[in-house]
Amino acid sequence: MRWPLLIAAVLGLVLLQTSAAPAFSIFGVGPNLLLVVLCCWLVVRGADDGFILVPLAGIGVGLLSFQGMAESVAALAPIVIGAALWTQFRHVHPFAWALALVAAATILHFLALAVAVQLETTGINWLEALRDVLLPTVLLNVILGVVIYWLIRLSSRRPLSARA
Repeated sequence: MRWPLLIAAVLGLVLLQTSAAPAFSIFGVGPNLLLVVLCCWLVVRGADDGFILVPLAGIGVGLLSFQGMAESVAALAPIVIGAALWTQFRHVHPFAWALALVAAATILHFLALAVAVQLETTGINWLEALRDVLLPTVLLNVILGVVIYWLIRLSSRRPLSARA
């Protein structure tokens, strides 16, 4: 019963991310709710879920937005790697790791999509994109990550010390 609920939740987040999230612009950018929830979920609940949820989210975003499926999956793939690395760095508090993962995944997500845009169009102004898109997006996603991490942590039944 767990997997159908997780898949439905990810598909619901994909729909929310592609339809409603861009309308809620803060700092001039829309939040990447899907990326933040996936990062926090995989740190709290374990990276094993990411092998199904992250590609599913990438495919869903690729189908419902202007991005191609390959770019969407590649842009979200570092989340699984970052969450899996936390098993090697257990001395770092999971809250700090989740926020660092949100920031790193946001940067890598931006770079993957910016390179795809650079290759498919006449190019982008990198300095303006870094200033006007990347920095506000990282700030917004980390602030959102604080709230989402604690909501996921409170809803999690497994204590952090019980995870292997």
